[in-house]
Amino acid sequence: MSMAPTQDELAIFNDITRLGESLWAESLKISGLNTDPKMFSIMLYKRLWSNHRGFALLWNNSLPLEADIVLRAGIEAAICIAACFKLGDGFLTLMRQDAAHTVMGQIKVHRANDETDLVRDGEATLRDLTAKLPEGTRPVRLNWQSLARDGGAPQLYDWHRMLSGVSSHVTGLSVLRGVVSDGSNSTELQSELRGLTHKMHLMMMAGATLQGSMIHAGMIDNLAHVEAALALTKRMDSLSMLWPGVAE
Repeated sequence: MSMAPTQDELAIFNDITRLGESLWAESLKISGLNTDPKMFSIMLYKRLWSNHRGFALLWNNSLPLEADIVLRAGIEAAICIAACFKLGDGFLTLMRQDAAHTVMGQIKVHRANDETDLVRDGEATLRDLTAKLPEGTRPVRLNWQSLARDGGAPQLYDWHRMLSGVSSHVTGLSVLRGVVSDGSNSTELQSELRGLTHKMHLMMMAGATLQGSMIHAGMIDNLAHVEAALALTKRMDSLSMLWPGVAE
């Protein structure tokens, strides 16, 4: 089986790109407060759309490692869009909890370095963030598995975890994948793996952008783009039946 992306796969990626461009243009027409989940969805979609374009640029220029890092960021944005749609105001609380947790970590660093002005500013920011948290909640970092589950997008978390371990971060496995062993067919296997990754990561980015686009379009009540995303999802489902491991 050829590991190169097919013409149909390239075509659907380009069609999803056009969908994203059109949906982002529609999103720019909407204004509101940052306490509105709809506005959070717009901010998240801005990230997803930027990640999609960045991935395409890196992928087309044969920079797979850099493309994988951007792909992982795009998947995070898509997970958050799904969670925002499902949780509404609850998602905003999670964002504030994560922000407060991050500020707490920064305060510790500044205090260890005797940076009193930065500690004071950080504590003021932390007080403002925690004051807006519901009673009984505390600062805590985002849990990607929980977010994907609550957003109804567990597949996105599977991709996120895989990328974290085998490419996006410096891990033993991500480094060893580029090392050829003494086996006679090691070089050939490495080549096949690179080809498969080149193909499937393109489809991962397409899938994350498509899922995020469909959910975001629903979030901003844009029925035309929801329907366009649904049509593309049907095409993607058909293509996926031909992917390695699916039809076996």
